[in-house]
Amino acid sequence: MELIKDRIAEALSVRDMLPIDLARRAGIDKGSISKYLKGDVLPKQSRIAAMATVLNVSPAWLMGYNVPMEKEEIDLNKLNDTNLVRLKAYYDALIDSQNGNT
Repeated sequence: MELIKDRIAEALSVRDMLPIDLARRAGIDKGSISKYLKGDVLPKQSRIAAMATVLNVSPAWLMGYNVPMEKEEIDLNKLNDTNLVRLKAYYDALIDSQNGNT
């Protein structure tokens, strides 16, 4: 599994974006983006979601998981309550494992 810092750097490169652009568009201070890129700090779930949105990548990919980089569109009409609960549990588990809370 790749590290978040490597995935952020890769996405910035692919999107031809500077860290300051990511900071501005995601509403995250540039110092935090710098710490993420150095690997000094792991971003919280809300920050991962914001960066993934700006970079137009899958949050799971950004966290280092072996999934496609590009976001997959979810048909909300096909989701039921059970699917939503499972989806939330999946993302919660991803965040926990990334933060070492296994």
